[in-house]
Amino acid sequence: MLNDIFTQIKDQWVRAKHQKKHPFRYVTLTTVASDCTPESRTVVLRDFDASQLTFTIYTDARSRKVKALQKHPVVQLLFYDHKRLWQITVTARLKRMGASPTIYKQLPPPSRKDYTTTAAPGTPIDHPDHVHYKDENHFYALFFEAEKVESLRLKRPHHLRAVFQRNDDWKGQFLTP
Repeated sequence: MLNDIFTQIKDQWVRAKHQKKHPFRYVTLTTVASDCTPESRTVVLRDFDASQLTFTIYTDARSRKVKALQKHPVVQLLFYDHKRLWQITVTARLKRMGASPTIYKQLPPPSRKDYTTTAAPGTPIDHPDHVHYKDENHFYALFFEAEKVESLRLKRPHHLRAVFQRNDDWKGQFLTP
C-alpha cells in the first residue's frame, strides 16, 4: 500500500507539469530568511523528474528567495488538492540554481518579459504602470531534490498519513494522522 501511495504522488507531480489546471502545479515554497523567519510564496512547478525526485521552479535572480537559498538551501514545498483533500509536504534541498539560456529561450515571449524588469522584484514603485523593462534578463532556474515527502489524505473511515525519506530508500512509514 505504501508503494502505491508513493507512486500516486509521483504520478500527480508528473501530471502537474503538463496540466495547467492541476492543483499541484501551483505550490507553496517556503524558505528561511536571513533573520531566520519563514517566507512562503506561491510558485509554479515547471518540471519534475520522477526518477531523481527533483523539482524545477523559475525565478528572478534578484528575488529574496535566491538570497535566502544562498544562506539556507533547505526548503519546504507544500502541495494541496482541495477536491481530494490531499496535502503533500516535501522537504527538499537546493541542488543547483543559476541562469539557463536554453530554458529561457524556450519560454513564450510574454513569460520572458517577466525576468527583464529594471528593478528587482519587491522594489517599491509609485504605480503598477511604472514597471520598466530592458533587454537584459535575470532568469534563474532552481532545482530542488526531495529529502522527505509526507502525504496526508483526509478521508473516511480513516485519514491516511505516510512519510517517505530518501535516507530510507523511500520505503515509507504510516503515521498517525
